[in-house]
Amino acid sequence: MTSSDLSTPIADYMPTGERHIPVQAGEDTSIANVDHLIRYAMVAPFVHGKRVLDISCGTGYGTQFMALQGAREVIGVDVDQSSIDFASKYYQHPQVSYLQSDAHYVRSLEDASFDLIVSFETIEHLQHPRQFLAELRRLLKPGGQMFLSCPNDHRVSPWISAYHLHRFRFTEFRDLFLSLFGEAVFFGQHYVIASCLVKPIAPKAKVSQFDAYQNSLPDGFFGQHYLEHLSSIEDADGYLAIVGVDESQLTNQMSLSQRAFQVLMHAMCHAEAARIGQQNDQIQLQHLQAQLAQAQQEAGIAQARIAAMESSKFWQLRRSWFHVKRRLGLPINE
Repeated sequence: MTSSDLSTPIADYMPTGERHIPVQAGEDTSIANVDHLIRYAMVAPFVHGKRVLDISCGTGYGTQFMALQGAREVIGVDVDQSSIDFASKYYQHPQVSYLQSDAHYVRSLEDASFDLIVSFETIEHLQHPRQFLAELRRLLKPGGQMFLSCPNDHRVSPWISAYHLHRFRFTEFRDLFLSLFGEAVFFGQHYVIASCLVKPIAPKAKVSQFDAYQNSLPDGFFGQHYLEHLSSIEDADGYLAIVGVDESQLTNQMSLSQRAFQVLMHAMCHAEAARIGQQNDQIQLQHLQAQLAQAQQEAGIAQARIAAMESSKFWQLRRSWFHVKRRLGLPINE
């Protein structure tokens, strides 16, 4: 089975959210796809005829995609054996092989043996980021190309991962990268809301999840582009460092997904319904607390009255009378 099956099962894989699966039966992955797939799509024009390393390949969807784009050979490396097993089963290709290894040092791979290396959302997971970059430098051929991404975990986001050992600001990421590679081109990855006015279209049915990324929209598809706001790279949602590619060969990339927006709106509607439900529960709780406070007040008043009665002279004489009757063995009728 390959990724051409749009209902990839995950019964034999236990995802943690750290290794993306672009197609899952019964689950809409549109939001995560917009984030992940565009990075491999940006690399695609550079892989033809090359020996490529995808280090921390995860479930293998991008590894297979690069082979489909004409790479001569692609090796996917991941530290997690279950991910390697999953990739070997569902994202196989004649030009693809998978290897389990720690990313800090892949001992079975020779020096200067890859034309192109990709590593997306890896460096923040590793105990020794500098050692990892030195390993990539060892494996890359002189004049080779490399694409490496890292999230900005200082941004406001519900997706900051507990699995990240390092939180890089852009300047920290840039300086660490340049200290080993000398020069690079840097891109920011920005998640945005877009509103499009589009003539009626009939999109082709997808055979595989990456179909939308095989070819870009035709020139002139959007006549005008408006930028309401976009942050500097320091406040981007993620960073991408590129080695060995002239900046003139690199263009800004954009991935649009109405489905992802609909998924987000659906989640927001559920969140709003939950908020209203919680608000109603809070009102009911406050009402019950008020009733309890009133009952406690009334109980306090009753207790005070009982205490006053028990301390009165009549009550004391009454208790003495019953005491005498008990000692005399007389019947007591209270």
